[in-house]
Amino acid sequence: MRIPVAGGANIELGEQTQATSALRSALNLPAIRVLGDFIKKPGTGLVEREIPDYEVLYFPEGTDSVYRVGQREYVLSQPCFVLTRPGEIHSYTYDAHKPTRHLFIHFWLKSFPGDMLPMLLPNGPAVIPYQGELLYSLMKQINAIAYLNPDRLQDRGSLLLLSLLSEIDSLAANEPSKQSLNRLPPQLTKALDIIELSLSSSLTVEILAKRVGWTPEHLSRSFARFLGMTPKETIMRRRIERACQLLLYGQQSVKEIAFEVGFTDENYFCRVFKAMKAITATDYRVKYYNPRHGDLAPVNDGEALYPSNRIFFGEP
Repeated sequence: MRIPVAGGANIELGEQTQATSALRSALNLPAIRVLGDFIKKPGTGLVEREIPDYEVLYFPEGTDSVYRVGQREYVLSQPCFVLTRPGEIHSYTYDAHKPTRHLFIHFWLKSFPGDMLPMLLPNGPAVIPYQGELLYSLMKQINAIAYLNPDRLQDRGSLLLLSLLSEIDSLAANEPSKQSLNRLPPQLTKALDIIELSLSSSLTVEILAKRVGWTPEHLSRSFARFLGMTPKETIMRRRIERACQLLLYGQQSVKEIAFEVGFTDENYFCRVFKAMKAITATDYRVKYYNPRHGDLAPVNDGEALYPSNRIFFGEP
């Protein structure tokens, strides 16, 4: 296949791939190896290990999880990045009382310019606090590329990863970081939080509106404007997404899951599930269940561009 370029010339697709690879090498972009977004069950952990590459992780919520590296121990009590370098012996003990979410990326550097990313030098910082949306979104976007467009991961994803590492390095050097603005009105953010915490109970638009201080009409208009759906549709969608997680990472029957996500009629739940997922709840469990993921906790992905608890691969 030939692709037009500036000046009327054409290049073969293979030549374009080689050019992209050469550019990535010239810029010394990191090569992504493995990445994902996992939610671990309370009380689980990662036994002591040593890795041959670099790993950057982000914990979006503060927990009582503990990261140990060498003789140092860190309680991850606030949102933070964790950096692990090749050869560093480390382990994790996740919070004993609630699930722990973390996003991670393993990567190579073909050559290491220490003046460019000094945080990656030996004895560099292990834990870097960060509470914001910009860098969190960068990590989610790299995972989204791996899931939605894996053949572009090494060029698009590597550029984003280099930007991410540069920003984390700035944080490590105590430079001020800009916090991104939340595009949603605070009442909508609160409404979404209430929905997430009320999936197993009866929740009406009237009750939701009262709790956020709006009228039902204004709440419905705002949902349509900012989220593209009504509050009722949002509640139903969240319930089905939660049911998907319970099917994969829980042991309950379909009937028990239906009740847990707020349905009082199993048959109605099954009809709604099939209408949204184009597959029955039972078939969904059979198709996607993996016994190797027994230590992962159910989570509601909401409007994420990629599924949680799924590992993606870059270069071998």
